[in-house]
Amino acid sequence: MDDAEEMAATPYAEEIGPLPVLRDTTTHVPAWERETSRMGVADSAAHALFRGVDPISPGTIFAKQMDRLPHALVPSLADLSSSITVVRRRREVGYFRRFSSFSEAFHDPVPATPSALELVLPPPYPLPPDGEEPPAPYLTKARDARQGLTGYLVGWHQGEYSSCPLALRGQYYVKAPQWWPDYEVPYGVMAEPPLVLTYAREELRRGDPAAWSVFRAEWAVSTAVALLQAYDERRVVLLYPPRLRDWIRSVGATNIAADARGEPDDQVEGKLLALLRLLDELPHTSAFVERLTNRAPNRRDRAGWVSVVLEVGREGSRALVDEDLAPYELLLLHGGHRGSLGGPEPLGSRRRSPPTPRAIPWGW
Repeated sequence: MDDAEEMAATPYAEEIGPLPVLRDTTTHVPAWERETSRMGVADSAAHALFRGVDPISPGTIFAKQMDRLPHALVPSLADLSSSITVVRRRREVGYFRRFSSFSEAFHDPVPATPSALELVLPPPYPLPPDGEEPPAPYLTKARDARQGLTGYLVGWHQGEYSSCPLALRGQYYVKAPQWWPDYEVPYGVMAEPPLVLTYAREELRRGDPAAWSVFRAEWAVSTAVALLQAYDERRVVLLYPPRLRDWIRSVGATNIAADARGEPDDQVEGKLLALLRLLDELPHTSAFVERLTNRAPNRRDRAGWVSVVLEVGREGSRALVDEDLAPYELLLLHGGHRGSLGGPEPLGSRRRSPPTPRAIPWGW
């Protein structure tokens, strides 16, 4: 973001007034009145949504959204979206302005596959925690909203969604496309919905090709980051569907692993490539999913991941996937080479090779 944007994006509570407190209804009306008095806000799509869902007390619906945005910022008029009238996080300052510029220059139909050319948010993408991440329950609720024949693509911050009657949701939210199940993540995966869904919801609802191009590219990045984080933090590999993996490859591991200067991080890039290759080698059959589910029937997410244990030997590193699901095994190259799943093992992991192992060369 440039200096002008940084200066324009001030904390909401400092410039507009205190955020409404969800459990204190006396704060809802004053906060709503302050919000609607802001320039460019009263006629926005965001406020049409609040008024449409609850015309009697739209301030309460507004409070449900703002309760999830304690770090909300007031954007400059050039960065003010009609879909949301604040900026959720400091990193997102300037996003809508960049999207608008991208959209104005976009004249082609949606390409067959996404690419890094459609990414509006600049790198880096795997970010260290900054205290402004959405809580996991919010991401899970957003994931739940996308399910079924009447699913909608909903941002984690849209707390008012549950209050919107089913008959009205089609007027205010983006219906999940028919192709969406082929690109959805398993239940429990902490992949944040694309930023374009937050700042250009109306463009997506209209079927704008520029918005959908950005959506696909950003979804590939978000799911790739979730794949990396799940492995780093829990030593599990998320079982992404083949078409979603194709999108990630189409955007490019080099671009997804880029640092703030746009330079690729070879270690992150190699890890992402290794995880994708590992997923390619695993079976994606109903029998495999059933076997995973039966290991923990009380866990709804159990069919969506496999654990990985690394064995380091003279020939390189071996990734043992859910040891009792032998003989699924990959022969990796030594750490530091592109395609390596390097890193410490989880404490207490058992080391044993599966019976009748099948070693698969790790090449390109």
